[in-house]
Amino acid sequence: MQTNAPTRKPRNVTVDRLAHALVRLIVVSLASLPAGFGRSVGRFIGSMIWRIDKRHRKQVLLNMDIAFRKGKSQSEKDNLCKKYFEHVGLSLVEIAKMGHLTRETVTDLCDVSELKQFETVIAKGKGVLIVPAHHGNWELCGYAVSLMGFALKSVARPLDNPYLNEYLMEYRQRSGHVIIEKWKVLWKLKKMLDKGDVISMSVDQNGGIGGEFVPFFGSIASTVASPADLHVITKTPIIVATLNRKADGLHHVLRVWDVIEHEPYTDQKEASRKVLKRINAAVEKSIWEYPEQWLWIHRRWKTRPPGEVPAADGLPPLLYPSARQLGN
Repeated sequence: MQTNAPTRKPRNVTVDRLAHALVRLIVVSLASLPAGFGRSVGRFIGSMIWRIDKRHRKQVLLNMDIAFRKGKSQSEKDNLCKKYFEHVGLSLVEIAKMGHLTRETVTDLCDVSELKQFETVIAKGKGVLIVPAHHGNWELCGYAVSLMGFALKSVARPLDNPYLNEYLMEYRQRSGHVIIEKWKVLWKLKKMLDKGDVISMSVDQNGGIGGEFVPFFGSIASTVASPADLHVITKTPIIVATLNRKADGLHHVLRVWDVIEHEPYTDQKEASRKVLKRINAAVEKSIWEYPEQWLWIHRRWKTRPPGEVPAADGLPPLLYPSARQLGN
């Protein structure tokens, strides 16, 4: 995890204020739509993005080629690509509407029965690190978990637009969900975990040159090591979990994909790598289960190891193929 905020160019205050006003208008408008019509609008928004945004559509399909290889045909990937953009549109509407949720109504929308596993881990008094991944509706996930009474604190990158960032921070925290800016935060997180806090942070985006190169869908991927490092140092358990939309397009289900308990180690760096591999394997499992709901638009495999030679098809080498990727 980057420890210092990057240097940014001076921003245009007028543009920032207009963007802030536009987003507020969109949120209020989407939130006011009846549930069924809202879902139709969400799908329409996603479908239009899919049709118009050829550059990101190409990136989504490239990532699917890297992840699925021969495990899915081109027609399957094309169909998943369209469903992914529909998922984005649906998620926008769901996020706009989540401000109306209460503890009494959130369980009508979300099956959170697997929160029992959270309770079991938290009861040990060691705190817990939640790794949700950018899969399903992660914003709704944090909101719903907080509404259920869990004092969740999530690490997130602040938006560059300060007016928009302030508005969205306030909106996301209405449920009691606390958002922590990611800059210079590791020591603060360690102290929180030592006190038994519940911290959420994701590792499924490109870790850049400072990340740890570990397998993800059989190819090496730069991965943010912070959760694994904190786990090794503090002995805090890790729960890999996502909130995914069900096939009906309306309801969601909280899924726990792995619970990683602390194990004795002789080499701290190798112990951290082992944990990162296990986290990535759990995220992979979730994506195979709900393949249209991951953040495919992100360039997950952008940073490559020094000296790596691409495969014959131009993709990152497949070093750890699974039977599904080989089409078996």
